[in-house]
Amino acid sequence: MSKPYEQLIKRVQKEIGSTGAQAKHCAEIKRREDESPEDWAQMLADLGTVENVTLTPVDDDAEHIRITWNPEESMA
Repeated sequence: MSKPYEQLIKRVQKEIGSTGAQAKHCAEIKRREDESPEDWAQMLADLGTVENVTLTPVDDDAEHIRITWNPEESMA
């Protein structure tokens, strides 16, 4: 795993783990200019394999994504 990819994952995990996102079961993330499109696509593919997580593109380029999750379903 490349260092830039690891940094991207840590950034997204921090956003998802924020108090506001946890309260709403929703977070919006955007690819930053310094993040490669390949790393971004890989991260989205990895997130897409997580159960009870939905990824919804907010823009046409899929560089702004809304992530929602249902904690009740994941505990069933």
